[in-house]
Amino acid sequence: MEAAMRVCGFLATALLLFLTGCAAETCTEPVIVPSYYTTNDAVISSESVFIVEISLTCNNGAQNVALYADVGGKQFPVTRGQDVGRYQVSWSMEHKNARSGTYEVKFFDEESYSLLRKAQRNNEDLSSIKPLFTVNVDHRGAWNGPWVATEVLAAVLGLLVYYTAYSAKSNIQA
Repeated sequence: MEAAMRVCGFLATALLLFLTGCAAETCTEPVIVPSYYTTNDAVISSESVFIVEISLTCNNGAQNVALYADVGGKQFPVTRGQDVGRYQVSWSMEHKNARSGTYEVKFFDEESYSLLRKAQRNNEDLSSIKPLFTVNVDHRGAWNGPWVATEVLAAVLGLLVYYTAYSAKSNIQA
C-alpha cells in the first residue's frame, strides 16, 4: 500500500512538472522584428495570402509565449517556429475581398486573448483590451493581368497587317 502511495505521489509530481513546463510564459516589454508577404498576382493564385513572421524578444527572457492574432475582428492562432523567438501567422481571402491598404495585425498573449474572447461573447467594448503589440501589413492589391489578353492583341494585329497588305495589293493592281 505504501509503495502504491509513493508511485501515485511520483506520478502526481511528474504530471505537475509536465503541466508547468507546457504552460506558456508571459512576455514583458516585447521587442519585435516583423516581416510579411502578401499575394501580388491574382492571375496565378485563387486567393490573396497574407503571411506575417516576427522575431520576438522579451525583456524577461520568456521564450515559450503563446500568441494569437486578430485581423479585422477575426482571430488566428500564431505558430511557433523552430528557432527560438520566431512566430508566424497566415490567413487568406478572396481577391475581391482583399482590398489594398494597410492591415493592422494585433497580437495577444494568452491572458489578453482570453479577455478579448470574453468581451466578444458578452458584446463588450473591444477597444479597451490592449494587444501585446501590433504589426501593420501593407497590401498593394493583386494584379489581375493585362486589360487585353495577349491572344486577342495578336489576332487584332494580324488582321491589321492583313488589311494593310490587301489594301496595298489592291492599290498596286488598280
